[in-house]
Amino acid sequence: MRRYTNYILLFSLLIYASLKVYAEQVTVVYPDVKAPYDIIFKQITLGIETTLEGDVIHIKLPKKFDAKKIAQTIVTDKVIALGRRGMRIAKQIYQEKPVVVGALPIKPNGISGVSLMANPTVLFNTLHELAPDITTITVIYSPASAWIIKDAQLIAKEKGLSLIPIAVNDIKTAVKAYDDIFNGKDLTKMAIWLPLDPVTANEKIVVPTILEKAWKNKMVVFSSKPAHAKRGALFSAIPDNELLGQQLARLINSVNYKTRPSTVKTLNSIKLAVNLRTAAHLGFDYNSKERSNFALTFPN
Repeated sequence: MRRYTNYILLFSLLIYASLKVYAEQVTVVYPDVKAPYDIIFKQITLGIETTLEGDVIHIKLPKKFDAKKIAQTIVTDKVIALGRRGMRIAKQIYQEKPVVVGALPIKPNGISGVSLMANPTVLFNTLHELAPDITTITVIYSPASAWIIKDAQLIAKEKGLSLIPIAVNDIKTAVKAYDDIFNGKDLTKMAIWLPLDPVTANEKIVVPTILEKAWKNKMVVFSSKPAHAKRGALFSAIPDNELLGQQLARLINSVNYKTRPSTVKTLNSIKLAVNLRTAAHLGFDYNSKERSNFALTFPN
């Protein structure tokens, strides 16, 4: 009798374990790209795998694919979609099962995810460490980045900073707004924040002009886009890809596509790119301990 009971108990435990693993299976869809760009997705998926219990199923997406057909092959209850190709899959299934999107500068649009926009708390803490005399931050934004502004104002206030948000709708208006800033007085304690915004951080027209005028006026510019530090911003945020994967894994377990509205989070963890030439021009000299916290420095 005892032997029979033990068999029943063992069988029940195996069933329970298999159901648990099945319930925690997640499919991750992401672009199939060549080195060195593939390292980004390897790091993100590593973060996912080390955070989730159960199996992670990988689907790599070629340049050309039928999003509807691939979506139909996904059998897991939960899906993490990365990059623009992943977003195409997410749009096919987000109303049917829990889905989160990452590795994109997303905004609230009905699909949950983690945007590449760095958390304002992290940015403002970094600003205080690298440029402690700054008391005012100006951010010019379009509808693309408007979703983060209200929280950023509250965070700035908590840190004793004044955040001045200026809304615009097009590049022409953005350029004028930046001109008005540079024509103002006492710019030494003011910084410009460049969010991930296709209008107010336009790469061809806006960013070169801002960085040139900021240099002339010895004004701090910091950015949510990694490449801007190389171009002359004091510092910019680099996604910590493995921690992004962990953040996505935690978020997927909280998404309920039936009853809860979509949730878009900012990056909780970043690495720093710092322009040491700009820092010296502004009068900042970082010691070896401070520099050890920088992931990238420019000039190389």
